[in-house]
Amino acid sequence: FTPFQQPESHHGLYKICCLMCHGEHLASIIDVSDIRRSVHLFPNFSAVVPREWTSSAVLELCSSFVVNSFSDRHAYLTIV
Repeated sequence: FTPFQQPESHHGLYKICCLMCHGEHLASIIDVSDIRRSVHLFPNFSAVVPREWTSSAVLELCSSFVVNSFSDRHAYLTIV
């Protein structure tokens, strides 16, 4: 995913996008000690959510997400 930039002005949440290379998701293997916490992602969509976006498929099908910094107090303090 892309690094955080400025939060979106209308809701204050950070938007991230999937990194792609030649039509495939770009990913890295990182050491488990580099993981600080999990995050809650909202798929970024317009007025209608595509039916094929199920919980098991949305990470593959959606290209941008919003990071929910309000999921809990610790997320808010860590992300914001």
